[in-house]
Amino acid sequence: MSGEEPRQFEELWPHADALLTAAAGKGATLRLMGGLAVRRLSADLGGLDPERRVYHDIDLVGRQREVRALDAAIVGLGYQPDRAVNTQFGTVRRVYYHPDGFHVDLFFERLEFCHTIVLGDRLRLVPRTIPPADLLLQKLQIVERNEKDLIDVFWLLLNHELVPGDPRQIEVDRVVSLTAVDWGLHTTASDFLAHTADLLSEEQLTSLSRDRVAVRLAKLQAAISAAPKSLRWRARERVGRRVRWYRVVEEVL
Repeated sequence: MSGEEPRQFEELWPHADALLTAAAGKGATLRLMGGLAVRRLSADLGGLDPERRVYHDIDLVGRQREVRALDAAIVGLGYQPDRAVNTQFGTVRRVYYHPDGFHVDLFFERLEFCHTIVLGDRLRLVPRTIPPADLLLQKLQIVERNEKDLIDVFWLLLNHELVPGDPRQIEVDRVVSLTAVDWGLHTTASDFLAHTADLLSEEQLTSLSRDRVAVRLAKLQAAISAAPKSLRWRARERVGRRVRWYRVVEEVL
């Protein structure tokens, strides 16, 4: 939303924590995602200046069937719902404004931006946030990426190993299972990882952190590339980049 001032993690995290606690008190599932979630899971910042990564809102994801409980929890903390957005897009996304001048985006069970990432039953795999693999996918599906997206990917790879079947780490099998059936997501994610690799040497990371990210980045790129691809993937590959393979994401407001 235009006009909202950038904020540091320490300013917004207490509000996010309060929202998660309030939802749990209503018996509803709510998880943090986006940049705040990445930072929450990043004990090691690798030498990057944290003030470079600013935040404008709180991104949350819950279950559509629990929307009444989630709405009550958020409004109960003093947030004002955006009636126009919530009426028009309320089954996909809801927006709430805090009196201090920032907003909350609430999504339901799936992310539909440049590509679709279905979360479904993954919302309860880890506490407080969506799993690191899904945080990474949330970033890798972005076509028009910027500095904050690259920083988030650096931090995710720095702080999490690539481990199949472990939702506390980056489940490489989760990433590969989606990119191996969707040529569009595969292409966007591969482009993002290549861009990240190109810029890695320019970042002010410690040498140890840079090496760790580089190794995990190469491992992830290799896994995505080597995975057997579906018939649908191969059919779309023949069309290639001649036809746009992603949605153009526009702000609701």
